[in-house]
Amino acid sequence: MAATSRPGGGEAWSEMTGVLRSHRGRGTSMAMKLLAIDYARTAGARWVRTIHHPANTSVITLNRRLGFIEA
Repeated sequence: MAATSRPGGGEAWSEMTGVLRSHRGRGTSMAMKLLAIDYARTAGARWVRTIHHPANTSVITLNRRLGFIEA
């Protein structure tokens, strides 16, 4: 499951990404985040923002690999 906001004001939000526990570790989250970024770019967003729980180290690592930075 993934949710991405419609870009407005030059930015979009990669709001949620979730993968069933039984299917984790197969690159699904990475694929969904990349699709969200591609969607935002083609819709005219200059920035893609995201938020995560501070204890969710796996998504923090994923976001950093994709170039997200702490703001």
